[in-house]
Amino acid sequence: MCGIAGAFHFEQLPDKAAVEPMLRALAHRGPDDRSIEQLPDGHLGANRLAIVDVEGGRNPITEESGRFCVALNGEVYNHGPLRKELSARGASFETRTDTEVVARLFLEQPVKALGRLKGMFALAVYDRKTRTLTLARDRLGQKPLYWTILANGTFLFASEMAGLLAHPDVKRKVNPDALSQLLLSEYIAAPSTLYEGIYKLEAGCLLEANKSGHQIRRWWTPPTPGLQDDKRGLSELADAVWGAFQISVLHRMEAEVPLSYLLSGGLDSSALCAMAAEKSKTPLQSFSMSFEEKSFDESEAAAAVAKHLGCVHKTLHFGSEALPRVLNHIEQDMSEPLTDGGYAAMWMLSEQVSAAGFKVALSGDGADEHFGGYPTYLAHSLARATRPAHGVLGQLAKRLPVSTSNLSKSYQARRFLAGANLETARRNQVWLGAFLPEEIPEILVNPGDPWGATDKWAAQSSLAPQPGQQAMFLDQRLYLAEGVLQKVDRASMAHGLEVRSPFLDHDLVDLASRLPQKALWRGHQSKVLMRKMLENKLPTEILKRPKKGFGTPVGTWLKGPCAGLLQDLENRLEGLIHPEPIRQIVREHQQGVQDHRRRLWTLLVLSRWAQGPWGPTD
Repeated sequence: MCGIAGAFHFEQLPDKAAVEPMLRALAHRGPDDRSIEQLPDGHLGANRLAIVDVEGGRNPITEESGRFCVALNGEVYNHGPLRKELSARGASFETRTDTEVVARLFLEQPVKALGRLKGMFALAVYDRKTRTLTLARDRLGQKPLYWTILANGTFLFASEMAGLLAHPDVKRKVNPDALSQLLLSEYIAAPSTLYEGIYKLEAGCLLEANKSGHQIRRWWTPPTPGLQDDKRGLSELADAVWGAFQISVLHRMEAEVPLSYLLSGGLDSSALCAMAAEKSKTPLQSFSMSFEEKSFDESEAAAAVAKHLGCVHKTLHFGSEALPRVLNHIEQDMSEPLTDGGYAAMWMLSEQVSAAGFKVALSGDGADEHFGGYPTYLAHSLARATRPAHGVLGQLAKRLPVSTSNLSKSYQARRFLAGANLETARRNQVWLGAFLPEEIPEILVNPGDPWGATDKWAAQSSLAPQPGQQAMFLDQRLYLAEGVLQKVDRASMAHGLEVRSPFLDHDLVDLASRLPQKALWRGHQSKVLMRKMLENKLPTEILKRPKKGFGTPVGTWLKGPCAGLLQDLENRLEGLIHPEPIRQIVREHQQGVQDHRRRLWTLLVLSRWAQGPWGPTD
């Protein structure tokens, strides 16, 4: 795991000094070493977090022939078998790192190299022979990569946008479409960013740059759920998925440093720990987060799972008094706002796991989106059927008491009705987001189109046979890749912690895409196959637990002990958001008239970005 950055110009070599501040802005991603390699057309640098070949490894690295130089952010889990395969054909290696294996693989199989890699990665490969720079991201988008081109033609890239903004010639002009998308979705999807002229490379894509210009193409096409149903029975499918999951977990348990496990007490992280406990020679070191707000707290369930599996478990506490400190730290690293409500909790969890001496943690991210875990997948089938009764249902929803509890019934009912009349892709986005689309033109000073990313994937999602499967595909491409995984990456890497998720193994994802709908949800039960798979492996009460989600009780806190964080909010957002809607949202929430937790958290995070070190200048 590392932070990578580079500056290239194919007519005139850029100044090496330009890359140094870019890497300094990414220092938290790799505190163990920093290196810059001068190449014929530019400079390639990395901050290293030493996980593999701790003492002898380095990044960037050039393979034995001298042709390919690679900088890698992430982990290639099958680098061991690939090393053996390449060695059998005569390759020699100076280190045990996965980065050197990737470089040597490009020498032998430049076209097929990416398809051979299992893992999470964003990488830069420079070919001295063709004088071409190639950037690539992993299939699911676990590791980020940003790029831009300066007015003088210099091509810049970095693991975080802060790396680009550290260059004095990069402009900071807000992109109205991206800002509108943030208010709708709580994230900004690739290839856009909040700044015009700065881009994120999309998951599963590569970019090639040389003296002729640059081009982007997709090297991996995501599978569409339900297009190819696996005809095996539920028990056979459960055995097949458990076998694939075993391989994925074992790959992610390989490390030269101690491993930790993020155990929430939910089905996904419990499944991970159940598998890992079977394979580990020592008790797992697990961590969970507790809250005073009972609807958010899963610590008792996590402790029960840990006891059942024999883990050495530690429960960490996140109280409202810590939110201002966490928010201040997030602001300092926030080059692009991300307003997922679980960001603060993930930041706090990462801080304490890192402080306990761990560089690597395993998590259960990705199971919901691939195995049918969200209640919205069931709700999509109801949306059309309830249309004739929307008027009556709307009146009933208004009578429900306002609540800031986790997954409150009143909030879910109002959101359901707000999106019920939309087509599947837009409906799914409304159900998951902060502001409603009709609210955005009224509050933004310079509104744009919030639907670009959603509409982009709508056509492919519609190929799935069921609305719930269509929503799964959209969540995989958008909510998971652009929201959840970026939250995890930013929060964990702020503390030099690498988070690995076995549910994001692409072979497991491909297998999940062929599961019939009855293996995903049935009636009111979600994750049917996963629950079958875990019979006799976890306590019954864990298998029957409803979905809670990993969040932060910001609704309650902003109404009570942290209400002061909203003071002067309208002035801190001057020029971006009209002041009166902000005052109304704050007033209604704090008086208990409406539950505006997601809107307020979005505005609060946006204000911290606007006033922070990486905020707009134009």
